[in-house]
Amino acid sequence: MPFPLEDNPVAVGFIERHFRRRGFVWSEDFFLSVLNAPKSKYDVYWSAIGLRKVGTDRSIPVLLKFLTYPMQDVKMVSILTIAHIGRASIAPLLADTLLNPNYREKDYAMWAIRDAGDERAISAVLEYFAKNRAKLRAGKLRALGDGLRYLSRFVDTVPAVRTFIDEVSTYWDRLPQGTREEMQKHLPELVKQIAWRSRNQ
Repeated sequence: MPFPLEDNPVAVGFIERHFRRRGFVWSEDFFLSVLNAPKSKYDVYWSAIGLRKVGTDRSIPVLLKFLTYPMQDVKMVSILTIAHIGRASIAPLLADTLLNPNYREKDYAMWAIRDAGDERAISAVLEYFAKNRAKLRAGKLRALGDGLRYLSRFVDTVPAVRTFIDEVSTYWDRLPQGTREEMQKHLPELVKQIAWRSRNQ
């Protein structure tokens, strides 16, 4: 779950201070009223994050409007909040966002899929990686780490996923050290398989 507010008292404090002169209450209605008539980009930013604590499916259509907001941080927190609220039910929407050229924060779309996506996002993730094959092979696609963590859930049940992960071994050594370390931390057994194939090509 990305940035749950229960684990982030600092963010809670920022939200409460930002809205303290606006009759602030922790409610979905309060944040939606702000998002429907924001006075600043920070109103949007902190409302989008605040909805992680009190938002329901009713907030998702409002948050969708901010996926093309001019402020990069707003676009990023909005998609993570949508994932936080919608969980697996929102997987098709997240998959569409990953492939939508109008949403440029692909790392965050992939993070949202890794966090909340179910099997309905598999084809979109594989298509995204196929479209970016040159960057993948050059070790220049940051979304790979989250994508692999998501796809690893289906490696034993979806042949196309197994094929893709086997191909990672052909450019494993070109991946950034941070990506390899992240995978080692979260997917140690899978990394063993990939590393072994890399050495024995």
